[in-house]
Amino acid sequence: MSEPIISTNPARCRDCYRCVRSCDVKAIRVKDHQAQIVQELCILCGTCVRVCPQKAKSIRSDRRQVIEAIAAGRRVVASVAPSAPAFFDMPDFQALAGAIRALGFEAVEETAVGARMVGLAHGEYGARSLERHPVIASACPVVVNLVERYYPDLIPHLAPIVSPMIAHGRLLKRTYGEDAFIVFIGPCIAKKQEMEDEAVSGAVQAVLTFRGLKEWF
Repeated sequence: MSEPIISTNPARCRDCYRCVRSCDVKAIRVKDHQAQIVQELCILCGTCVRVCPQKAKSIRSDRRQVIEAIAAGRRVVASVAPSAPAFFDMPDFQALAGAIRALGFEAVEETAVGARMVGLAHGEYGARSLERHPVIASACPVVVNLVERYYPDLIPHLAPIVSPMIAHGRLLKRTYGEDAFIVFIGPCIAKKQEMEDEAVSGAVQAVLTFRGLKEWF
């Protein structure tokens, strides 16, 4: 069993129940005065991480795997979400790309390329399908998790289209080689679970959050 995406530090969790009250899908239980995430119910929206006043919730880091890939001489390529320059308060993407390459990445590309591909695919699919039934966009893994776990009757309405991360990861594999080590960098922790989905396995090898990248810097 893989390491949980979100885990609780029992030494910091102190009977405040903020995360329990804030979880919209009731995926947190209290056992022995400690808040524990019920993994099979969690949709990885990240609300519990944001609201915890004790900083007791931590997000699994993939940094070690990325560093090992760089040290092994693999072609490590970053796919960076469009909101990155705003998070890092950098003037443009190229400034951020230079900082990421300085860490040892061979190339840094924009996930917006994948978003454009997926947007066009959704438009074409919606035009064909809307007369038959409503379509739920499948670009956000949290929305997909919510539908699959809590509203299974709506699964047929999910567009059968991969997310921008997966689309871009596959494109980068074709560009840099199937042995390239693709790293997605973005704000969403649910991407860490999406990466491991057997249906899209192999497109992305690691996921770093913006906060994780900031710590690395």
